[in-house]
Amino acid sequence: MKTELTHLIQLQLIDLNIKKMDDELNAGNTDIEKRQSAIDSKKEEIIAATSRIEDNEARRRELEAEVEDEGARVKDRQTKLMNVQTNREYQSLLKEIEDSKKSTKDKEEETMHLMDQAETLQKNIDELNNLVKAEEKLLAEEQGKIDSLEAGIQSKKNKIEKSRVTQAKKIPVTLKNRYEQLRNSRNGIAIVGVTNGVCQGCFMNIPPQQYNEVLRGDDLISCPTCQRMMYFQAEADSE
Repeated sequence: MKTELTHLIQLQLIDLNIKKMDDELNAGNTDIEKRQSAIDSKKEEIIAATSRIEDNEARRRELEAEVEDEGARVKDRQTKLMNVQTNREYQSLLKEIEDSKKSTKDKEEETMHLMDQAETLQKNIDELNNLVKAEEKLLAEEQGKIDSLEAGIQSKKNKIEKSRVTQAKKIPVTLKNRYEQLRNSRNGIAIVGVTNGVCQGCFMNIPPQQYNEVLRGDDLISCPTCQRMMYFQAEADSE
């Protein structure tokens, strides 16, 4: 059993090494995803701002047409003033002229506001485009570094995985299956040391009788709390 225990511990060390490499690979990919997400978010802002400028331009064209209509209306009413026969008609035409002039002024003010708004939006778009270009350049550089790092890690991982196959063959099938089941359900750690009666997997105290069995090393004892397989680990070794 002590030989099998040694093989299990070695297999665990190999698996932890592989997990560390996988974590490094995932960390690099996560960083790339965050950078890409930030770029995509800015591109969405650009699209939204561009759409607002287009809506702005459409509204300005409407206002220009309306101002033109108001101008024609004013000229028409001014012409009619020359031919009115009653004061009532005269006052009515004057009111229509004043209303048209006020409407024209309001529309011209709205047009100016839209022009200012469009200018601000365009400045934001230009700034965002510059940021996107800079961030895409950095992303490409970072992707190149990560690709190079991944290639190195993957090469090492392939070698370690070969040694894992060799190591796994040294362990009886039933015991290996038990190990794999625990590893998959216990965050990658199936076998842990016990130091001073404390399981180093869940850090709970082990009953004295079970701890004595772990010390003897005749059988593989499971932690009553986390169910991981246990082996004796001296305090100095656990540090």
